[in-house]
Amino acid sequence: MFTISMFASHLRKFQDVFAFPEDNLFGSGGGGGYVILNPSLKSPEERTKAVGDVINCLSEGVIPLYPVTTSYGVPAYFSLERAAAPYFGIKAYGIHLVGYVDRDGEKSLWIGKRSNMKPTFPGMLDHLAAGGLPHGITCKENVMKECQEEAGIPRSISNGAVPIGAVSYVDINGYSYKRDVLFCYDLKLPGDFVPTNEDGEVESFKLIPVKDVANIIRRTEFFKANCCLVIIDFLFRHGYISPEDPGYLNLLQSLRSGDCS
Repeated sequence: MFTISMFASHLRKFQDVFAFPEDNLFGSGGGGGYVILNPSLKSPEERTKAVGDVINCLSEGVIPLYPVTTSYGVPAYFSLERAAAPYFGIKAYGIHLVGYVDRDGEKSLWIGKRSNMKPTFPGMLDHLAAGGLPHGITCKENVMKECQEEAGIPRSISNGAVPIGAVSYVDINGYSYKRDVLFCYDLKLPGDFVPTNEDGEVESFKLIPVKDVANIIRRTEFFKANCCLVIIDFLFRHGYISPEDPGYLNLLQSLRSGDCS
């Protein structure tokens, strides 16, 4: 069973970074306690370095720094590796882009199959481009960067990506308390464009009719879970799901079940 105190217990040896206001934080009950940053850390730069050093001790790999904020668009309190955000219950932001082709009124989506070498969700289906929102980059710039890296889409095309809203969700898994907000984009692609992966994260791409994609999501678990939310949002906005369908409002509401702020 997940408890905050189980993960917090790993932080106790970093007394110069974290403080433990409640003496019973690590009691057998494991409830009610909390951890704060050590008040001796006075600036964002000091906090970033201190927390970064802790993360380096607790995880492996190099991941772009992620700004920690109370809500989107406000100044960062400090930064840390994005993969560590859910372990501290910190809200994370990302961008997800659905790339589609419209031929004679029939839409098809470019669907990627994730590399089997990916450490997360290897071999699962994905939409055209996505990524976390690192420190110091706008959503639009990040969209164009990810489009180039993941699908070989030149900026002359990806610049036409249309922001259409956001989805949000919460997921608890072991020590991880994931609170994600995904900014969603649509990109209508030329009929003769074929995506090519440039960063080794995607094994292949396939152009699939929207109705077939919807059936894959409905009947299987082949898609990476948060990609399902983004594609379902696309289905709503393009009229593939209507108020006559059972559970219409419940499904619509579930797309923003997290703290969308």
